[in-house]
Amino acid sequence: MTGGALAAPPQHPDAGLEAGADRGPSGPPAPAAPPPPARDPEAGVTRRQFVVGGGVLVAGLAVAAGFVGWQSWTVRDRWYRLTGAYGEPGTPPPASKTTYERGTLPSQHLAAPAAYDIASPPGVAGGADQGGTDTPVLICLPGRGRSPGDLLQGHLRFGDYVADGIEKRGVPPFAVAAVQAGDTYWHKRASGDDAMAMLFDEFIPFLRGQRGLTGPLAIMGWSMGAYGALRAAELHPRQFTSACAVSAALWRSYDAGVGDAFDSAADYAANDVFRGVDRLRGLPVRLDCGRQDPFYEADKAFVEALPEPPAGGFSPGGHNDDFWSRVAPAEIDWIGAQFAATSPAPSPGA
Repeated sequence: MTGGALAAPPQHPDAGLEAGADRGPSGPPAPAAPPPPARDPEAGVTRRQFVVGGGVLVAGLAVAAGFVGWQSWTVRDRWYRLTGAYGEPGTPPPASKTTYERGTLPSQHLAAPAAYDIASPPGVAGGADQGGTDTPVLICLPGRGRSPGDLLQGHLRFGDYVADGIEKRGVPPFAVAAVQAGDTYWHKRASGDDAMAMLFDEFIPFLRGQRGLTGPLAIMGWSMGAYGALRAAELHPRQFTSACAVSAALWRSYDAGVGDAFDSAADYAANDVFRGVDRLRGLPVRLDCGRQDPFYEADKAFVEALPEPPAGGFSPGGHNDDFWSRVAPAEIDWIGAQFAATSPAPSPGA
């Protein structure tokens, strides 16, 4: 896209940024500031004066630097934070008594074993070592550069968010199983890695067999993992009760700047989630994305292409934990509701 000095750059590939880095689709003009309140001239600089002055300074620097400077995601991140465009971060949940199992799964489809973490919030049985359980299981696919442990216990603390929903909001209990297959973008690569085959041929059978987790499945992912969750749901829609994508790393064409997410135009075409949207008909889908996220336009286009309106939506936020933590409670409530809707009704007199 072209234009003046503050025109938005092409979408930056997810592959080129650190996990959790903020990225935005366009540079907003400097906001018009209301007159400052009357105050003692010796009281120092107010926050409003600091923000307004900083905004003017950043805007001036961006104009001076021109189009090249504005393409820097660091500049854009600072602008959005300075102006408050990202909105407030989510409120961290209290520490829970969730138990975690961490391990690696040998794989015939990957060059290295697949790392996994399984979270069992209070009220969730532990699986095979407790005689098996029909408790539902949410499969989670982390973003680029994030491990299952980062997702469940570290940066996002998703395990605590799930436990908080179960305890405080009555969400039906479910386990969470996060798995990582490197930064392969969840499809077969020229290197020989095939993360999607690992997921269906090895990880899900591992959960069902060795771990004894035989309940209904849902799938969820963030960024690269959100693409993977949507692709997995398109390939095997009947395996899941629902699919939830958060800030999905999507591109509308190979030429949109996919970086190393796909090996070639043919590879992109073979794994294009836009082509597979009709396979999601009848499957509950949720998609959340921040309006300052570089994937906002592509995610919006995907929502418009779906055969049925999804849950979720778009709100202020970037491609970061602040946004992901803010939307996590609503996503957990929604996933729990989908599990509840697929649970068999109790027999009479039970």
